[in-house]
Amino acid sequence: MATVALTVTEHDFSRWMQPRRPWHVLYGLRLHTPGSTRHEVQLAPIQQLVPEEILADIMTLLGPYTLAKAACVCSQWGALAKRDSLWQAACYDAFRTRGRDETLQLVRRQYRGRWRTMFLDLPHLRFDGVYVSRNTYIRTGITEWRVKNPVHLVCYYRYLRFFPAGDFAYRTCPETIAQVAASLEHLPNRRPRGRSREGIAKVLAGRYAIKGTRLACQVEYPNMAGTQIRTTLELRSTTRGANNRLDPLSIKSYDNAASTPLSVDDELEPEGGLAHNRGTSTYVFVPWEHVVESQLNLPVTAMDFYVPG
Repeated sequence: MATVALTVTEHDFSRWMQPRRPWHVLYGLRLHTPGSTRHEVQLAPIQQLVPEEILADIMTLLGPYTLAKAACVCSQWGALAKRDSLWQAACYDAFRTRGRDETLQLVRRQYRGRWRTMFLDLPHLRFDGVYVSRNTYIRTGITEWRVKNPVHLVCYYRYLRFFPAGDFAYRTCPETIAQVAASLEHLPNRRPRGRSREGIAKVLAGRYAIKGTRLACQVEYPNMAGTQIRTTLELRSTTRGANNRLDPLSIKSYDNAASTPLSVDDELEPEGGLAHNRGTSTYVFVPWEHVVESQLNLPVTAMDFYVPG
């Protein structure tokens, strides 16, 4: 067998044994023009005219989710929006059922005074929109002459609109969120004068209690039997601080159970009751500004089933 001798020169060794790093040629180059500083930033007109103290005062008038959107405008607004003093009022509203004293002790003991961190990490209901549950089921039609039974896809919605004081507005109807949003802005007995009362008769007022992520809702139907609907739900978030999903755990109806206090503990629920297994789709939160463009407005011909996620 013949052998071949390979001679490796110094040039070949440096070519194959040393890794290639093209960015080494950039070392030592000045990437900014002479006479300018590396951190020089061109401020917008509003930043040049309005001091940061006044901007911070303006941001105190914003809601928590509007404040979060303002934080995405620029780095200066983002830094201002992280001030804990701007999130204190939002926490008092979000955790009003706890009381101001308990909320203050909680932020000091568990979150070291960081109001923004507590607002993002501690579960709470949202008040800047409506929770919507889209429910569908199959129903057979009536046989006419020699035509076979038709099949219908029925779609209806459950709406929950919460308020900080422990009240909520409830409505069940086949209309979409864009059609009923105006009727859910206020409680039926607290609608301001001059506002439209269209659909307000179909809205029911109730009370809720929340503990951690567990939520209990109670609403009474205006009938002779005094029927009361009690719903237990689980609050969760698809992203940090979203609090945009409510998973129904149970829906029960009672007759003359108004004397039993509302509680999130299963042991304190009234005895008996009729359990319902229809209309248990997950509630999805829709902010007021997205009511018209929400996918939940699509008809069954365009969206037969909705996956809340």
